[in-house]
Amino acid sequence: MTTPKVNVRCFSHLGISVSDLDLSVRFYTEILGFVPRFENAEEGWKRVGLALGDIQLELFSPHPATDSRQPFDPFYPMSYGRPKIALTVDDVVETHERLVAGGIEPLCPVVTTPMSKFFFVADPDGTPIQLHEFTGGQQRVTELFV
Repeated sequence: MTTPKVNVRCFSHLGISVSDLDLSVRFYTEILGFVPRFENAEEGWKRVGLALGDIQLELFSPHPATDSRQPFDPFYPMSYGRPKIALTVDDVVETHERLVAGGIEPLCPVVTTPMSKFFFVADPDGTPIQLHEFTGGQQRVTELFV
């Protein structure tokens, strides 16, 4: 077995786009028992973070941009489809460098926010995989909103 190029610490969360965000939030909370952890709105779209035990889920409203020729948006990788898989790594910059050196072309450069650093790669079917490192050492996205 070869040494993996990425040192994944844990599964962080699953992000999916939904057609009706309010309806989906009600379903996941009232029917399945998820607990809302965060909500934020961007220009033209919104996301809600939900948790159930160790299960972390991000629901995204439809995005107004539908033109696949637009540049990759690391905050909403619509043009590459949903769901996205988010994995926490020890060192995002080192992981990015190792993947590039290994011939893997990331979908975007490393993005830095006050809470994390991350970038995306795609699996062979185009599913976006977010590799990120939280600034405060968290493991999962909902830990940011506890």
